[in-house]
Amino acid sequence: MSENSSVEIKKKILIVCNYYLPGFKSGGSLRTIVNMVERLGDEFEFKIITLDHDGDKIRHQNIEVNKWCQAKNAQVFYLSQDAIKLLNLRKLINDTQPDAIYLNSVFATLTIFVLILKKIGQLPECKIVLAPEGELSVGALGLKAEKKKVFLKAAKITGLYDKLIWKTTSELEKKEVKLFISKFEKIFIASNMPAGILLENYRQNEKPPKTDENTRLIFLSRHMPKKNLNWFIKLLSIVELKAEQCLILDIFGPIEDAGYWRESQELIKELPANIKVTYKGSVSHNQVLSTLFNYHYFVLPTLGENFGHVFIEALAAGCPVITSNRTPWLSLDEKQIGWDLPLEKPQLWVEVLDKCINTDQAEYKQTSSNARSFATNWLLNSEVKEATRKVLEYSTNKNFN
Repeated sequence: MSENSSVEIKKKILIVCNYYLPGFKSGGSLRTIVNMVERLGDEFEFKIITLDHDGDKIRHQNIEVNKWCQAKNAQVFYLSQDAIKLLNLRKLINDTQPDAIYLNSVFATLTIFVLILKKIGQLPECKIVLAPEGELSVGALGLKAEKKKVFLKAAKITGLYDKLIWKTTSELEKKEVKLFISKFEKIFIASNMPAGILLENYRQNEKPPKTDENTRLIFLSRHMPKKNLNWFIKLLSIVELKAEQCLILDIFGPIEDAGYWRESQELIKELPANIKVTYKGSVSHNQVLSTLFNYHYFVLPTLGENFGHVFIEALAAGCPVITSNRTPWLSLDEKQIGWDLPLEKPQLWVEVLDKCINTDQAEYKQTSSNARSFATNWLLNSEVKEATRKVLEYSTNKNFN
């Protein structure tokens, strides 16, 4: 089935998620929904129930709340704060009569409301897809661990997550789901949906030149403990630079934990003068690629990611990646597009940083070009889109068992 094909009667998929456009601060799970709607909107009818604000809790401007609005390939219902109620959600879902419901969080209030309604028999007959978006990884469960442990135990006893279709992004995430739940309808592995093309007008020669004296790193993500940036800043204090060398790390993204950010600021103060770390604020999604393009390397020492749209965005912008080995983006060194390193071996990270600092323009240009080529080929792979289509087709086809 081609990208521009259509069907006579589209199956209706109701997406229930915390955040949607015009939001951009809540991370990759939002981009997955946006890309799925954009790339498969000619094959499925998408309706979206979401909150009226972004991840920073600030209400969107220029939207109408508590009514259906058209937003490109989807109809969207923005719930105001006082409308987030079980009965309201029940009415919306029953009025919509979807062929399938798609959820993209294990712990979000809206997800829990939908699953409660399912449990007590208050939803129309349809299948439910749940994409955990990395929330069941060891790193994610380690944050607010006691609260999550109690909740998941209660959920298991009540069977809240039983008999769902799970959309995971890797074998690792599939195993994480199986550790959490034993009664499921089906578990799919389908990489999160990327955009069809990224940075179409990319020109390798316009990347900033790489010299021994100037190495530009970028961290572009939500600033929170799971992303593990403070561990990396501590690591920078033991990186040895020559007197003429300068290492720059610019931080982009919303600050979600004020206490963690205060810790960052204290660590930054202790760094030597030729290691410059600066917070640059949040970046709207339409500026992400152009921002990444202006740096040499992308850094994300994460405790765990189920996918991470920003990885493919960084590679598409010609930025080799330095990350942990707790993501699906592995064997980067073999591909000559970056490094995936164990957090348990900080000395390896220091060695990679030394290599990056001392890499000359010719070697960097080749690695950067490799990164861009990998991203381009990956985005053109029809299997990526087909995997998500199969999940949606299965969930909307009542003949599948």
